[in-house]
Amino acid sequence: MLLLKLFNKHVILVTTTCIELLVFDSKQSVNALLPDPRWGHKAVLLRNNLYIYGGKVGDKRKSDLSDTSQDSNQLLILDVSKSFLISDPAWVSRIAGPRVAYHTLSIGGPQNELLVLYGGEYPNTTDEPMPENPLFYYDTSAESPQWNNAGLSLGTRRMSHTAVTRLNDSMNYFFGGIPIISDPSVSSRLQFQDLFKLDTRNNLWNIQNIDPNTPSGRFHHTATILPDGKMYVIGGYSNEGLVDISQIYVYDTINAKWNVQTAVGTLPLARRDHAAAGTHDGKVVIHGGVNVDYTVLYDDVAVLDTTQSQYTWSIKGAGGNIPPKRYSHTATMVGTNMIITFGYLANDVSDNNIYVLDTTTFTWKENYIPNNLEYTDTTPFNTNSNFSQKSSSSKAGVIAGSTIGVIMFFLLLGGLFWVYRRRKQNSFYATPYSNTGVPTSNQDKQKKFSVSSGSTAVEELPRPSMGSSLAVPVVGASENGAHGKDYTTILEERMMDSDIQQTNFMIVPKSQLRVTNPDEGND
Repeated sequence: MLLLKLFNKHVILVTTTCIELLVFDSKQSVNALLPDPRWGHKAVLLRNNLYIYGGKVGDKRKSDLSDTSQDSNQLLILDVSKSFLISDPAWVSRIAGPRVAYHTLSIGGPQNELLVLYGGEYPNTTDEPMPENPLFYYDTSAESPQWNNAGLSLGTRRMSHTAVTRLNDSMNYFFGGIPIISDPSVSSRLQFQDLFKLDTRNNLWNIQNIDPNTPSGRFHHTATILPDGKMYVIGGYSNEGLVDISQIYVYDTINAKWNVQTAVGTLPLARRDHAAAGTHDGKVVIHGGVNVDYTVLYDDVAVLDTTQSQYTWSIKGAGGNIPPKRYSHTATMVGTNMIITFGYLANDVSDNNIYVLDTTTFTWKENYIPNNLEYTDTTPFNTNSNFSQKSSSSKAGVIAGSTIGVIMFFLLLGGLFWVYRRRKQNSFYATPYSNTGVPTSNQDKQKKFSVSSGSTAVEELPRPSMGSSLAVPVVGASENGAHGKDYTTILEERMMDSDIQQTNFMIVPKSQLRVTNPDEGND
């Protein structure tokens, strides 16, 4: 009978496993699709998924100025908690929301569960007019998620700007860009330098003050926020030319101040429309981009180290499956892997492939293997509106405070134990007794007096001996009639006088009697 039960359980287990494998494979085959090639899209990591939205799809040729491209409203989702071949990622596709390109995509909400879409280029046709307020939220935690207009107007409409999220409190920061004007030659000369903050938990926004270190207006730059709470603005186009790549503009989101740093080292060439991602240890990795007139494309990888006393650039000779030169693509840090998606290539074509750079070895991989995902966890550790900075200084403070707290706890514990031992040595106890005259606890260990109800007998009374510290009270003749009464007689008389035998407690004033602590060799 037992063997039959075990056999049945084994059959059920094997059958269940096979079904699960078939379901998994079917899901992979359904979701394994190649999206249309695109550029001008945006990507963001939210927990274990990489989300990509919008962009331009179709043809746009600089040679004959023909443009049949269209703005996309496709949402692509890629599970980055599992390994996969770079050539065959398991995309999940959803079609919904506004058609848009050159926008920003960030995250927000109380638990950083929202995709935040702002600005960008819209078709602006009769069938699809430009939204009055180009700010949308997409709740990834909803059973049937959809894009909803936030009902806020964040400054002047813009495109080719940047957005970052401070994960601790879900604050979004938007910087730069150009106005949405049909004539690109006009819009590119009208560059924004304003910075505004969006509170995605309370749906509020405000413009940050401009100070002397505020960078000039720009677009096609990158903005990357690091764990120190600072936003690093690199490159782009400003005024009538490319921004000096050595000039790093830094916005401290905690103190709401701009600062500019001059980087040294091996500098990459100035560029626009490149991609950038931040590491957990204070570095910004940039990839690709294009020169000022879109004639020279780049495929290099450069790293800005912000942990040095002076910011330092270095060029990484990345090996492996190097992707083609590109611009208007995305770079997203996932653990210690930087994932590059799509982009515009040479010869007027765009790409629909992804590429993975292992930033621990700076090698382009053919397989994606999730590594150190905890470094880029987007779950906020502070769900209140008040911000608690997640920086090295705060971590040091927490560690120091915890260490001091542990030390103080053990000191307090030791002090309480010392007081307990002292009291145990120098004090008598009032211990309840049972009706049988036997103490209810510790009668053998504590050697206390026990008095039975209605009896004057003294039990377990310690006897004095030579050299003992047990002291017998001196009784005068006026009190007892004569000296020389024995020890037991004296105590019996005192007990009868005070009528202690009628109680269940034996209380002896410390001033009259001193008893050796049985737990110690000597009192």
